[in-house]
Amino acid sequence: MEISLAGWSINRRFRNQENPLSLLDYPQLARDEFGINAVELNSPFFTYEDPANPAESDISDAYIDELRRRADGVGVRSLSIAVDGHGNLSALDEDERKQAVQNHKKWFGICQKLGCNAFRANSGGSHGADATEAETGQCIKSFRELAAIGEDTGIRVMMENHGGVSVSPNNIVQVMDAVDSAYCRVLADFLNWRPEDDKVENLRAVAPYAWATHAKFLSFDENGESNEIDCKSVMEIFEAAGYTNPFGIEYEGHTDDHAGVLKSKALIERYAY
Repeated sequence: MEISLAGWSINRRFRNQENPLSLLDYPQLARDEFGINAVELNSPFFTYEDPANPAESDISDAYIDELRRRADGVGVRSLSIAVDGHGNLSALDEDERKQAVQNHKKWFGICQKLGCNAFRANSGGSHGADATEAETGQCIKSFRELAAIGEDTGIRVMMENHGGVSVSPNNIVQVMDAVDSAYCRVLADFLNWRPEDDKVENLRAVAPYAWATHAKFLSFDENGESNEIDCKSVMEIFEAAGYTNPFGIEYEGHTDDHAGVLKSKALIERYAY
């Protein structure tokens, strides 16, 4: 079982106003600081030609080539990209929905150049578990269109439980079943569920569709166990679902991110299969 590192785990370093971490340096940091040789990238941390309009802006080929060169040079694989701020894929206005799909298309080529096998696109929508039939229908339409491109490029588009339509496991399963493509899969986040939900049971519902995970923990008890979720039960669910891809650490606690990532890594390794 492989462990990867989601860039958001150290988002405070990327967003540091005085001395921000460059995405170009991230692969080596993952290897040297954490002993991790596979990473998830985040679209907000790329350098855009027009940073004020990331959805409509380009990322230079030279920059992408340099990022790939740096990662290859230290033996780190870029697995996927978590894309934010590129429009509402569940928009009821058809022109707005089509523009959101268009905004996401460039990530297929970027993934190919970086050696990534997938990118995360947010579902969009504003009603969560109460999403209207029309919103869910628009979401299905968008992911179906993106999955068709994925089939041509070999790059998967992933829906994460990340708010909007995707806040509910039932909605996620509905979209996956409707799109019905090996190139439309789930990025299963351990904790991104409503507070009242049973997180373990929600993961049980989406695990069969998972291509990637955010193994997210916020805090740990004296035994190194997560205070938020039963990691052992979750790992058993993914094993039963036949999940064999890396578990991606996404530490989101408020304490030191170095310690948080290492504690997350130790906890996942404890229940490795």
